[in-house]
Amino acid sequence: MRWFYQYDVAAFFISLVIIYNLFVSQRIKTRASRAFKILAIDLLFATIFDIITIVTISYYELCPIWLNYVLNILALATYNSLPAVYIISIMYASMSEEEDFSVGQKLCIAIPVCAAGFLIVTTPITKAIIYFSEDGQYQIGSAFDVLTVIGFVYLTMVIVYGIINRKTLRTEQVITIIVYTVSTIAALLISNIFTKILVPLFFASLSILITYLSLDNPSEYKDPIMDIYNKKAFMYKTSDYYNSHKKFSVLGIQIDGISYLNETLGYNNFNLILVQIARKTCGICGKNNVFRLSGSKLAIIMHKDDKNTDDKILELQLLFSQSFKTSGLEVTPKVKMATFQCPEAADSFVKLNDLIFDTLNSSTTENGKIIDGNKQMLEKSRRENDLSQILKQALSDNQFEVFYQPIYSVKKKKFTTAEALIRLNNDTLGYVSPEEFIPIAERDGIILLIGEFVFRSVCKFILNNKLWEKGIEYIHVNLSAIQCMQERLHEQLLTIMDYYGLDYKYIELEVTETAAIASSETLLKNMKSLMEKNMNFALDDYGMGYSNTSSILQYPFHTIKLDKSIVWAAMKNENAKKFLYHTIAMFRDMGIELVAEGVETAEMARMLSKMECDYLQGFLYSKPITADSFLELLS
Repeated sequence: MRWFYQYDVAAFFISLVIIYNLFVSQRIKTRASRAFKILAIDLLFATIFDIITIVTISYYELCPIWLNYVLNILALATYNSLPAVYIISIMYASMSEEEDFSVGQKLCIAIPVCAAGFLIVTTPITKAIIYFSEDGQYQIGSAFDVLTVIGFVYLTMVIVYGIINRKTLRTEQVITIIVYTVSTIAALLISNIFTKILVPLFFASLSILITYLSLDNPSEYKDPIMDIYNKKAFMYKTSDYYNSHKKFSVLGIQIDGISYLNETLGYNNFNLILVQIARKTCGICGKNNVFRLSGSKLAIIMHKDDKNTDDKILELQLLFSQSFKTSGLEVTPKVKMATFQCPEAADSFVKLNDLIFDTLNSSTTENGKIIDGNKQMLEKSRRENDLSQILKQALSDNQFEVFYQPIYSVKKKKFTTAEALIRLNNDTLGYVSPEEFIPIAERDGIILLIGEFVFRSVCKFILNNKLWEKGIEYIHVNLSAIQCMQERLHEQLLTIMDYYGLDYKYIELEVTETAAIASSETLLKNMKSLMEKNMNFALDDYGMGYSNTSSILQYPFHTIKLDKSIVWAAMKNENAKKFLYHTIAMFRDMGIELVAEGVETAEMARMLSKMECDYLQGFLYSKPITADSFLELLS
């Protein structure tokens, strides 16, 4: 019998091309890619054994029958296992690394190929699939068509899988299923009509080649701008480490102000900067280890057996301390960096990804410094995220409440004012300190709404309870740094007070020195407009950090609030006591009223009274209390 084996030869070369590209090109190792390698190797051996058996069958008189059986069993086994491996590759390509086959899917895939394998291996005894006559000629067995039926079973599986998952499959995956279906049917028809033309492996190789070109596309794993691996590649690579129980570490890098740089430099110049960053980073850590997770975040995998890890991290720090040049412009990007030891810090890709993003987004992560990311940081960041969501609902759900801390007048010997303080009591998290939620509110922009809520609540409280009749001359209301930056702040505040019909003198606005400096021109304009309406301003927390008296003098403050740190220091240190005394005297000579914060003992109160401090605020008199408790205290 003469066979037309040219199609098998073509299939052989196609399989060589696929295998060469699979093993030579740099690709991310995934379950789908590993299954595809097995498929390509299976195809190669199927074509080799098919070509060999053509020769041994054609020259049967020169080949022992036992050897012919062995070669044909290998040819049949490799060819008939192709559909099972193919459907595994297709399914893995559409699944995440965390997903796996169900028991039912495993049985559906395994049973037909095992049945085919049993029939093929036992064929020398049963003669069910093939056999050789006494003179050595090749013969088809009575159950040979069972292998065709099994092939159709796998074809049906592929079609059913495609129909069930048609809404989630990508276009390329649908195309591969269609190509596989058409090529399988075409191969069957041609081989039945022209029995001497060996086309099944040729059509199988074409189908696998198209699948390779569409599903195993390297561009899926590359960032097009920086020409490094992307988040999908990072997911596959780390998932592979987790599945094989390897220890590794990750260095997360965030380039701060990326949108600002884009707007300032222009899109093309900005991309050139990114390309420089990518090339130099890859030069230090190796191209296979650098990934772009998002517009501003990079991840670098550090291997446990790499003895130069510390040197590489130091080089990266030096790299980001230098300027990058493009089109005559020099840019020194600000970066945050954090290291993560895996699987100790995170035991899955999802947790690791959350940990990297939350740590680098955290307000506690400083520019230029490398911090150690860990589970505690993740818990802290998750709490911040929870708070961010809670703050958005807190206003509508009435979870915020305004407390009041009375302020004692030394001269009048009674409470004449108070400070309004925001409080949050959530059903899930319980009491949340303003020191914790205010920075998050400022970061997310919710602080403007919170500030308006506090101001409205205070206006309503003053008016409804006629506090001026109870001896309260005005209420201190804090302004955030973001509020101080609003050019129309004065209009907003006056509109609210006009709505309630409240005299402007009943509010004194507090700002910190940091907020004042950050919004100097805008704040001065707002102060001027509001002071013309008889509203006053107080400087909060004077003496905390780096208070600069000369910078304060440009603002027309009515009141200076002395931070508790210098009050407490004066109780322990004579020099600090002299500093406090002269500070009070200086501001009194300037006609500015003084409020001492943090007064907790009678001894403190006596000392401050002798220094002629105007007002005292602290736990000696009262902690911040609810509006009702404040009214009771006044009565």
